[in-house]
This record gives sequence, C-alpha cells and structure tokens, in this order.
Amino acid sequence: MDPKTILISFQQDGATGSLSTLLNRLGYRTQSAKVVSDMIRKVRSGEIHVLLLDEEIEGVKAYDLVPVFKRINARIQVIVVSSDSSLGPVRRLREGGIFYQAMKPIDLEEIKAAVVCAFQKIERESLGREFSFPFVPRTVAV
Repeated sequence: MDPKTILISFQQDGATGSLSTLLNRLGYRTQSAKVVSDMIRKVRSGEIHVLLLDEEIEGVKAYDLVPVFKRINARIQVIVVSSDSSLGPVRRLREGGIFYQAMKPIDLEEIKAAVVCAFQKIERESLGREFSFPFVPRTVAV
C-alpha cells in the first residue's frame, strides 16, 4: 500500500490541527480540506485511504457527503465525528457506508483506535483481492 494517507475535514482549525499532530506522530500522512470541492479533488486523486469528516462542511451534512465519496472511491474508509446521535442521521450515515462514527467532543484515543482499525480493514481487503482464487466447482464421484 502507498503511504497511509488520511484526509481531515473539519470546520474548526483546532480540531484539524490536533488530529493532524496526533496522526502524524503515529506515522500517517495527513492532508486537510475545509471545502467540499477540495475534498472531492483529493479523494479522486486516489491517494486518500481514510477520511476523517466533521458532521457538516460548508452547510452540507456528512450523511449527504459520504455516498459521494464512496462513489468516487468505494474502498475509502470514512470516519465521521458528530454531535448528533438521533436515529435518522445515524441511519443515513450507516446506509452511506461509513466505517465508524465518533461522538463529539473529540476523544483522540477513540479516533486513534478507529484509524488503526480502518487501515487494518483496508489491508485485509487488499490481501483478499491479491490472493483470491476463483472458485472452480469439481465433479464429485458418488
């Protein structure tokens, strides 16, 4: 796998800065974006493996953005940080294909664990594709 790259998209610079510092110390490469068009461009580049997404960017809710990113790159793992735990938005996030939903206020240890698990999932999926063998049914003598 290429260098493990995470795109951090939050409205507040403080959240982006602290998450970026934490993840850089863990050996991940980070990029940031505050504008939806910039996020789309970066995800399209194919370099982004995990997306850390605020509950709303430029007035667009995360549950509306997640399906867009999953259409661009189905293998991207999306971690949404939200303060809304009501059933409707949570259901829409899960239907959109998020990997994990963390609740605000941001718990750095929780985010760290979610990112590690997201990259483990990516590695498992890529190994499965590299080493998968086509199923060839054999005739069984009776």
